[in-house]
Order: sequence, then C-alpha cells, then structure tokens
Amino acid sequence: MNILDYIRQRGDLSFKADPFNEVDNLVFSQLIYAGFGGSIENNERIKIQDLAKRYFSSPDNNGKHGKSFSRDGLLVLDAIKDTERYKDCVIHNFVSILHEDTTEQFEACMIDLPDKTTVICFKGTDDSLIGWKEDCYLSYKSIASQDDSVRYLNQHCNIFRKYRILGHSKGGHLAIYSAMHCNPFIRSRIIEVVSNDGPGLRPGSFDEKEFNKIKDRYELIVPEKDGVGTIFEMAKNKTIAKVSTKNIVEAHSMMSWQIDANRIKKAEGDSYQTDKTRIALVNFLNESSPEQKEIFTEEIFKAFNEAGITTVSQLARGGMPVIFRVIRELAEMDSVARSIALNLAKTFSISVSSGLGFSKAVEEKRENLRAKAKNIEISLASKLIDSYLKEMKEKEKEEQ
Repeated sequence: MNILDYIRQRGDLSFKADPFNEVDNLVFSQLIYAGFGGSIENNERIKIQDLAKRYFSSPDNNGKHGKSFSRDGLLVLDAIKDTERYKDCVIHNFVSILHEDTTEQFEACMIDLPDKTTVICFKGTDDSLIGWKEDCYLSYKSIASQDDSVRYLNQHCNIFRKYRILGHSKGGHLAIYSAMHCNPFIRSRIIEVVSNDGPGLRPGSFDEKEFNKIKDRYELIVPEKDGVGTIFEMAKNKTIAKVSTKNIVEAHSMMSWQIDANRIKKAEGDSYQTDKTRIALVNFLNESSPEQKEIFTEEIFKAFNEAGITTVSQLARGGMPVIFRVIRELAEMDSVARSIALNLAKTFSISVSSGLGFSKAVEEKRENLRAKAKNIEISLASKLIDSYLKEMKEKEKEEQ
C-alpha cells in the first residue's frame, strides 16, 4: 500500500477520529510538489477542495500530469480533494521562488488543519537537475533557500498557533534548518519537524546548542535504499521505510514507500546498514574536501548538460547508455575533476564488490561493462573503464 492507497482507505476519517500521523506527513510533503502557482492569489486562503476545483478546471492545467514528483503531487491533490479528512484544510501563504542563475529553488505553503495546528511544507527538488545541483551544494556550502526558509517562518508564523514543519529531500533539510534558526518564540510553537529523506546539516555549519533545542522534535524518515538522506545524518529519531523498488532514484520518491494502516512500514535494519550504494556515497563525502566537492559538482553537472541530460527522469530511464554518455563527457574534464570522478567510480565499485573475492569482482565488473557497452560508441568511456579496472588489479596484487 502506498500514499494513494492510504488516502483511498482512510480519507473518510477526520483528524478528530484519527489524529495527524506520519503518513499525513507524507501526503502533505508530496502535495507541495503539485505546484500551485497561478491557482492561488497573493495572500489568499483557500480550502484544498476549492483549490483543486480551480486548478483542474483551468484550461492550462486540465489533463496536466507533470513529471516525476510534480506528477505525484497532482495525483495526491486529485485524490484528497473530496475526502472528509483533507478537503476543508486551508492552504495559505504560498510562496514560489526560482532563480536559475543563482541555482535557487524555493517553494512553501501553510496548511491549517481542523485540529487547530498548522502544517508548513517546504518543497524539495523536482525533476530538474538544477534542484539536484542545489542539493549537492549543501555538502560544502550554504544555499539561498536556507535564508528563504528562515525568513518564511519569521514572517508568517505567530505565537498563537502550533506548527508542524515538513519537507521532502531538500525540503526536509529546509524544515530542520528553518526550525533551528527561526525566532525563538516561533521555535517554541513547533510541535515536530520531519525530514523525508532530506540531507542533514553540514558539520561545522551550525551551532550544536541551537540544534539541541530542537533535536527531540526532529525526525528523519529514509528509504531502505537511500541516497539523499544519507548526507550528514544527524537525527536522534530515524525511521527506515520499506520501499517497493530496488532503484535508488525511485526509492527517493515517497510514492515507493510502503504503508501499513496509518503508519510507514518499517524495513529490516540490516537492509539500510549494509546498502552498498549508501555506504559508497558516505565514504565519498567523508573522503572529499570542500574544494573537491565543488569542482566535482560543477563538472559533473556540466557533463550532464553536455550529454543532453536535464532531468532526473532522463537519467533514471536511460540506464547504462546514458551513464556512458556522461562518462564520455567526464573524460573531457580537467585533471582534478577527472581524478575525483575516477575515485568516485572506484569507491562505488569496491563497495558493491565487497563481500566477494576481489579477483572475481574485477572480472565480473569487466564482463558486465563489456556487455552493456557492446553496441554503444564509447571509446573514451572504455579507456576510463580499463583505467580503473587496471588500477584495481594492480592494487589487488599489492595487497597479496
């Protein structure tokens, strides 16, 4: 059962009959991806049912499905619009900012619930690689959206209501960042802060004493196949969600997270702790300096652009041919960036092959790569592959 199944099965229950729960958190964190721009006027307060009616009756939006998380946000909006649980919830203070030149993507809204609390939703990264590039920035520097999130809470919250701060991906990061840095009077009115597979805060970038004031109200929810929430884990309370996919990109989508009644289905602890991709990403982040991360981020997204990749959907659907196009572009990087890229490839290769005989892992890697590359023009990529496979064999000889 996923979010949509939950809405269909439990949408008739009011918040009085079944108080706000962790799946409602997923529903609202997904809803913000729908994109309300053009459907909500400045300073307007509107019920979800009326917003949906206005949105879907517009010729510009009728039949619009969007892509990736945006599409899923529209599916949620359509599913909740007539339910007893959600239809009368009031959305207000919708804000949307997008500056491509400064790599700034920020969107937020408030939702008043019948239980007299207000949910604040921060939108995360959408299908555009611009948003994912901003996520990468978080690993080594501050971003403009952080200031936007703090300003949003300080401008729109008051001491007469209680707040739940939620978000997915970068939105989850903004939830904890804004809760830590907002006005202390506003912070005292926060009931909970939930990050759904969002990056934590970079070590050295925050005051530990300030974090301690909010940490008991902060929860991190991550899928068992994790990539984004792995970055700078810092939550005292963490839930590992069972997912319906083995694809790490698809696992980032809350639509793949499994639901049991009104709770998120928990994954076996081992599946998270031993996930090879997660371990490789953590190792890469820990071993790279801020300067290396900056070089790699700028060059890898340049490679995506040169390879004609502008969305996450393209990357997920393209498989190995797309990856090899990117590798070919990596070959044109400056020597520092190329070295970092090769180190990342080796880190992932070693992590994935851990637990196997090293020689067997090298040979299996060669055969798999050759099979995928057989009908693709990737001469430069082949040279890169041969280069790091050769290094792996040489390292193996040294260790024997």
